[in-house]
Amino acid sequence: MNRLIEEAVIIELFGIRMYAFGVYVALGALFSVIVLAVAGRMLSLKKGTVPLTACLTILCAFLGARVAFCLLNRELGHTTPLFFWPQVYGGGWSMFGLIGGALAGGIISALLMKEKTGTVLDAVSLSLLPMIAAERIGESRIEDFDISRPLDSTFLNGTFLAVGEDEPCLATYYVAAAVAIILFAVLALRLTRKERKGNLANAFLMLFGAASIITESLRYDRYLSISFVGLQQIAAACMLAAGVVLAVRRSKKPRSALAVGAVVSLVLMVGIVIGLEFALDRTMWNKLLIYAGMIITVSVPAALGMKLLKNINEGNDAE
Repeated sequence: MNRLIEEAVIIELFGIRMYAFGVYVALGALFSVIVLAVAGRMLSLKKGTVPLTACLTILCAFLGARVAFCLLNRELGHTTPLFFWPQVYGGGWSMFGLIGGALAGGIISALLMKEKTGTVLDAVSLSLLPMIAAERIGESRIEDFDISRPLDSTFLNGTFLAVGEDEPCLATYYVAAAVAIILFAVLALRLTRKERKGNLANAFLMLFGAASIITESLRYDRYLSISFVGLQQIAAACMLAAGVVLAVRRSKKPRSALAVGAVVSLVLMVGIVIGLEFALDRTMWNKLLIYAGMIITVSVPAALGMKLLKNINEGNDAE
């Protein structure tokens, strides 16, 4: 993993030499704090909640990203030794560890400020997306990182989405960044409407989790993976599952046809996605058809979960 540092692009800004990737991350963090402040005002958070939430989410996100990476990194056949964990200049970070840490920071902030947890998490979830988009774009400054398998077709060759000359691959970091930007627009639009507290955070878990199952499948750099299954993809599936289960629980109608269908679709999704991942890695099946099937599969529980949120918002279910 140390080679990522060696291959990261270094730029000079105002006479200071720094990693280009780090600049993108810093800008993403800045935009996230701005979004958090705007969302906090729109959600009528108490005075002082936004600064505290910003500090706690940044700290917890930093710790979560590093700890998750060190726990999941099995490049040497075992988890990273404890003495290496504080050496933040070596190894890497986990995106889903960052997300989990940030959400934990939001929960702590809500408890300390005696705010509604759902309201604070709504603001935190929305603010995470600019950070994620900036970080993904920053990955373009690290060679051979977050890219796909070699492309079977040539229609993307010569575009910004294809990287590598001998064996062009899909720049999956741009796809992931686009997903984050689109989800930010979707959730920001929902913020301008009357929503039950916690709905934005619930939608973030489901939509980002479902989309990340696909984007993590696309990447083929084999960081944080076991055999043909990426650990980040497993984390994305857990994120989607957590969102659906939370929506079912908040609806307080766990035996309704919609709720049961959402849970059953989750179970079926796991089996189908594992099978499709095996097909991607071990067969010569058409990859576009495989990904079409995967998109449909992950969309079902996400769509049913979003329907549950709609019912909650319209008062058909009680929180």
